[in-house]
Parts: sequence; C-alpha cells; structure tokens
Amino acid sequence: MNILVRNWWIYLLNGVIALIYGFLALFLPAQTVEAIAWYAGLAILLFGLVVLVVTINRIREKMPWKLLMLQAVLYLAAGATIMVYTRQTLSLFVTVIGILALVAGVFQLIVLVNLGNRFEGKNLGLANALLTLLFGLLLLINPFAFAQAVVILSGVVSLFAGVLLVWFGWQLRKIDKAESVIDQEV
Repeated sequence: MNILVRNWWIYLLNGVIALIYGFLALFLPAQTVEAIAWYAGLAILLFGLVVLVVTINRIREKMPWKLLMLQAVLYLAAGATIMVYTRQTLSLFVTVIGILALVAGVFQLIVLVNLGNRFEGKNLGLANALLTLLFGLLLLINPFAFAQAVVILSGVVSLFAGVLLVWFGWQLRKIDKAESVIDQEV
C-alpha cells in the first residue's frame, strides 16, 4: 500500500494527461483524429524499421529472411503512406470497417430469417442486425466525421477519467503527507 501512496503523482499525472486529451478531443476533434492516425503511422513505420534491422541481421547470419523482408517493406510502406496521406488512409480504414459492418448486418439478418421461430432472442437479434447496418451506413456516409464523433466521445470519457484520476492522486497525496508526518514523529 505504501508504494501506491508514495506514487500518488503518477495518478495525478495520468489524470492531467487524460484531461489534456479530453479537451483536445472536444475542441479540436479533426486535428486530434489526424494526430492519432499520424502517430499510428509513425508506430507502424518504426516497427517496419525494427523488422528491417532483424532482417539484415538474419541475412548476415545466413538465415531465412525473405518473408521478414516482405513484412518490413509492407510495414514501412503502410507507415509512410499513413503519415503522408493521413486523412485519406483514415477515411479508407473507416470505410472498410463500414463495409464490414454492413456485411455483418446482412449476414445476421440472413441467419435470423433461416432460424425462423426456433430462436428465442429473435427481437434482440433483429435489433442487433439493424444497429449493425445503421452503424455501417453511418461509417460510409462520412467516414472522417464518424471518426471525429468517436474521438469526441472518447474525449468526454477521458475528461471524466481525468477528473477522477486527479482527485484520486490528490487524495493519495494527502495520505502520503499524513503518513510522512507520522513517520517523522516516530
């Protein structure tokens, strides 16, 4: 318990970071979406570099390397593409998710029709299929706007979590101060 109390500042810092993200997500959603996608591209690019280094080492050691080289090239290309064409790749990604949601919704409806009255939760299944179809359509209508809406929603959650983490960290700080006074007296 002492480690938890002594490290109160970690919770406070996490809360502040969550609050900053929450405000950015609420007040600059387009830029936040693009920044998240750009950093994801950077992470993919860096992973490609790591795979490339591993591939070079395998070539030097005369070990199989061709599949790793293919992976490295694909990661490097994907990461660079996302970083250069951030908005377009984000829209493409969300569009693919929308298409998959439409396909899933249609398959759910087909299963429900084929099951007939043998399925007790048919109304719940129908609601799920229709929501999945609606979700897919919303993604396809304006993928970037939908991504922004998700970021805004995550911003609201982040603000709530940030406030709780700051409060929790502050409470732990009070306990830490109280315990350090007791330790000094003993």
